[in-house]
Amino acid sequence: MFFPVMLDLRGKRVLFVGGGAETAAKVRRLAQAGAQVVLVSPFSHPELEDLVEQGAIVWHHRGFLPSDLEGVWLCVAHPAGRWINALVAQAARARRVWLNAVDDPAYCDFILPAVHRQGDLILAVSTSGAAPALGVRIKERLAAEYGPAYAIYLELLRSFRPLVQQAYPHDFEARKAAWYRMVDSAALDLVVLGEVERARGVLWQALYAETPNPTSISFPETHLEAV
Repeated sequence: MFFPVMLDLRGKRVLFVGGGAETAAKVRRLAQAGAQVVLVSPFSHPELEDLVEQGAIVWHHRGFLPSDLEGVWLCVAHPAGRWINALVAQAARARRVWLNAVDDPAYCDFILPAVHRQGDLILAVSTSGAAPALGVRIKERLAAEYGPAYAIYLELLRSFRPLVQQAYPHDFEARKAAWYRMVDSAALDLVVLGEVERARGVLWQALYAETPNPTSISFPETHLEAV
């Protein structure tokens, strides 16, 4: 039984023991999440040269050393030789560093789901390691349903967060009810049609549906592009 969690890796040191076929793609995703990635791999990964030049990752062109785990918050192992996972796991557990050994669950403290992103929307699908390919197919189906409009919609909703707090500063239940009125409104349908400003108006009405004097609260100004 796995416990799902979303990690904030911004500014955190993450070791990637690379060499496997998906090294470049996985390192790039970690860097995009804001992690301070240290790659250890003796192999060529030309797709990562731009990240090195930008200073987004540090790359040691050699094999793994247990000392690489010092000061590391998280580790991902995807070496060319699977036998290396046992060495990495022994060193990681001695230092209480969480480890994901790609496609080697015996050495995993956590596993990585199939992920679909649209702006702030993140949909993660896992089969608990039983059949990752099925997780990918489910993710693909979700991607077809949750398209680019959701990125714009969430950006719009984010702009309303301070207004929800301002409208109902001391009443959690009222804030919760307001959020459900907003997300259950027709705003998303309007965003899909490219009617972002109309969607904003619908959210405004839903938010202040039970507020006696909504005109006393300033309206947010944001610049969102239509789908």
